[in-house]
Amino acid sequence: MKNGTAVLPESRQDPAVRQRIEWAAVQVFADSEFHQVTLQQIARAARCSLQTLYRYYGDEKQGSKEALLSACLHHGLEQLAERMLDHLAGIDTFRDRLSKVFWVVLDFFDRNPQMGRMMINSVYPGRWGSDTTPGQQRLTELFLSVLCEGQEQGILNSQVATPILLDFFYGVLLRISQMHLLRGRPGRMADQHGVLFDMLWRAITV
Repeated sequence: MKNGTAVLPESRQDPAVRQRIEWAAVQVFADSEFHQVTLQQIARAARCSLQTLYRYYGDEKQGSKEALLSACLHHGLEQLAERMLDHLAGIDTFRDRLSKVFWVVLDFFDRNPQMGRMMINSVYPGRWGSDTTPGQQRLTELFLSVLCEGQEQGILNSQVATPILLDFFYGVLLRISQMHLLRGRPGRMADQHGVLFDMLWRAITV
């Protein structure tokens, strides 16, 4: 409970209200660093009361603002995971699978720049990997299995552990996506997918 307001169980929450709040929160978190954002700002942007925020996102352990940020992050990454799992279905070769992963992430941030800005401004390193959603877990397990198989067959570099290879792949990808947003450059990063992926492929193959 927060400020005497009982937290509603998710089964009693209105999905349309949650969607409106989280959409507004992403815009606010995208424009300011986490510590500068207030719940009052988010409530105004979402056209709701503070009591509604507490009823939907109250959390005695970490506070409503943290719970709301986590909900926004998890919702965005869940969407990304679902898209990636759909696109990976039926793709057999390692290069094509990794190329598709690369394209899907670039396309996601091209389509959702505010989500990318929110991650830059308000998602600190310690939050990555914590409270992962089922979609994120499925995605990570699938991708790790693809990388591991590639290493075992001598296609991908096996001098580092598979999780490090995963970090290298995602590190390059996220850096490219985030810096494109920060620099405010025109155009879609996904349009340069081919040449960018070729560079990364040469770095991780034997």
